[in-house]
Amino acid sequence: MKNTIIITGANRGLGEAFVDVLIKDDTCFIISLSRSLSENQKAYSSKRFHFLEMDLSQDNVSLKLEALKGLITDESVYFINNASIIEPVVSIENLDESAMDKTLAVNVKSTMVITNYLLKNYNTNSLTFVNISSGAAKRAISNWSLYCASKAFVEMFFNVAESEYQQHRFFNINPGVMDTGMQKSLRQSDFPDVENFKDLQKENQLKQPIDVAKDILETIKING
Repeated sequence: MKNTIIITGANRGLGEAFVDVLIKDDTCFIISLSRSLSENQKAYSSKRFHFLEMDLSQDNVSLKLEALKGLITDESVYFINNASIIEPVVSIENLDESAMDKTLAVNVKSTMVITNYLLKNYNTNSLTFVNISSGAAKRAISNWSLYCASKAFVEMFFNVAESEYQQHRFFNINPGVMDTGMQKSLRQSDFPDVENFKDLQKENQLKQPIDVAKDILETIKING
């Protein structure tokens, strides 16, 4: 049984970890929607891995998605909505419109566009939608207004989608705090809770992305 797994932000962090796990499963064909490839991904066979170069902050996402029509037939399709950006980490009065546009395009609009495309074109397939959310979707964190709001938005968007398309599966999953580039960037930022994030690293409380990826894939049961 073939499964096609579409992953945004698959070139680093948790997204890269998903690829590292799935590439070992010969029933899986992985499609990376990312701006670039990791070094390991450059060597993967085109029979198992397809790189669709895409900047989710741009307005041509729907146009680029047309390439999927040559890659997907009647198999089970999984969309892992992993890509997101947390910048800018600033107070609301210091936000500028271009930053709002970029963050919301990546964190919100691209997710809606991809979900819309899959439901419109592959509604007769078995579809699974996985939103990598965050505790920030439910907790207000000073200087994280765009990130918190966008995470909450997508959770509700998936909840509504689940009510409309009960034949498909939708997951909102909070992976917890991981040892990723985003966490490193946060520790170097200026916001009221920054010391708490520094303490998580000092106390070895950060999860490894590969372990989180395995847990999430077990939860959504590819081939299950």
